[in-house]
Amino acid sequence: MDTAANGNREPAQEAFQEGYDLFEEKEYKDACPLFYQYLSNSSPDDADYEWAEFFFGICLKKSGFSHAAVDTLAELVIRKPNPKIVSYCLEFFENTIRTSPYDHDLVINKVICDQEYGFVGEELSNFIHYHQGVDDWKHGLVSWGDDHFDKIKPGTYYFYQFQYHQALMRLHSGQIDEAIAILKKIMESPLEDPSLKNEVRKTIARLLYEKGEYKEADKLYGEITKNILEQSQNLLERAWAHYRIGNPEKAMGFLYAFEAPSFQNYFTPEYYILKSFIFKDVCHYQSALQVVTDFKYRYGVALEDIYQRGNPEDNYPLMLVLMNKKKIHEIWKFLELLELEKKDIETIQDRPFREHLEKLYALQIEESTNDLRLTIQEEYEVMANQLLRYEEESHLMEYEIGMDMYQRIYETHYQDEKSNDKPSEDGLVVYPFQGEFWNDELADYHVKLPNKCNNNEEWDIFFK
Repeated sequence: MDTAANGNREPAQEAFQEGYDLFEEKEYKDACPLFYQYLSNSSPDDADYEWAEFFFGICLKKSGFSHAAVDTLAELVIRKPNPKIVSYCLEFFENTIRTSPYDHDLVINKVICDQEYGFVGEELSNFIHYHQGVDDWKHGLVSWGDDHFDKIKPGTYYFYQFQYHQALMRLHSGQIDEAIAILKKIMESPLEDPSLKNEVRKTIARLLYEKGEYKEADKLYGEITKNILEQSQNLLERAWAHYRIGNPEKAMGFLYAFEAPSFQNYFTPEYYILKSFIFKDVCHYQSALQVVTDFKYRYGVALEDIYQRGNPEDNYPLMLVLMNKKKIHEIWKFLELLELEKKDIETIQDRPFREHLEKLYALQIEESTNDLRLTIQEEYEVMANQLLRYEEESHLMEYEIGMDMYQRIYETHYQDEKSNDKPSEDGLVVYPFQGEFWNDELADYHVKLPNKCNNNEEWDIFFK
């Protein structure tokens, strides 16, 4: 045996033992450099190498380096060590996917979907088959995906995740009633997972809205238990539902809640379109025109950038909207995690270990930044086309408001019709706005919106 190599292994073995002792004592930060020292001076053929890599990954996680832990354990699993270690690692990945940002390509594509795990227990098997089934369906391998889904135990968390995905597939093929039936079964199940059930409620509500069942849709939106500050899109959709029901004051109340500081970054062009519809319907023409003006003020720069084919990153109004897109939001949260963990690297005293982490995080930040840029570019094109369509609608709205104003004057002055104003309901206690928004009241605002369609306005004189 080479004496130089043998001399290298003895201190490495000492580092492993010392690192393991610290691991047992839960001194994870102190254990990390020792495990890294062992791994740097050993080969995968050494007896303790796989366990050292596993303990190193766990210590990284416990020390606040979540991404480094994922990277380390992913490399370990892909090499296919003993089944016991793989099972431990898969438990770690299952928990990571459900609780924190992570590298989707590495964990889902390379670790979960690109490997075979016939030896794992039932609970992990459900987890593996669900993600492999989704991946197969995504790539058009429907029968392969079905084989994976058939192996998931009914009544488990991943069985209901599969059913939700199955409902979405039904939607894509136009089978709306079948999708609703599947989603309702999930709602009736004993599954205790608020996050999934909230997604199911939202999906059913949207489908009921499309079917014209607005009251039922609004009821489901109201049952979503997610924090109100995370429900900006839901509030907008509830506003549309109440508008369709014929309840403009409640619809405007939801839009009014959008003006709270908590929602400043959640404004969308659709907000202005709906608000102008409501004002126009009750003949608040000046207010309706002001909303159109507000839309142009808010998105005028964004539209100019679109016409001039500027960079998406420079289009600030649209970037605020884009950052709330699911895929972009996930990459952004992952980048935030990387930057936060990168700052802690500076406190590490052991130079080789510190340099290892610095290189690891620098490469991942560069890769994720490129992914974010490409994803933003793809979504930006979609959003830009939507904004151009909203601009056309705003022009059409101005025209319709003008026509409505003319029609109203014609009917009022030349047909001498009586007012159809309805008196406000008695017994309603109205508290005037005090200039403050309370998060727990954002879904309960009502805006007093009297119908002015038979009242004379100051501008009527010009038509006499």
